[in-house]
Amino acid sequence: MTRTITPGEAHRRLGQHLLAIVREQDARIPAGRRAPRTVAEMRARLAAAGAIHGEVTA
Repeated sequence: MTRTITPGEAHRRLGQHLLAIVREQDARIPAGRRAPRTVAEMRARLAAAGAIHGEVTA
């Protein structure tokens, strides 16, 4: 017997599938090459770059 799914269920399944694909591809990017996603990650990267170049950050 064939089961008919609702459009809402189809969208949910598609969303889950796409999220899994994105996470899988993202995991393949080396950490140093990955773009920062949060303000905290951006600030940490800028602070590390400043420390490398001898700059003082507030």
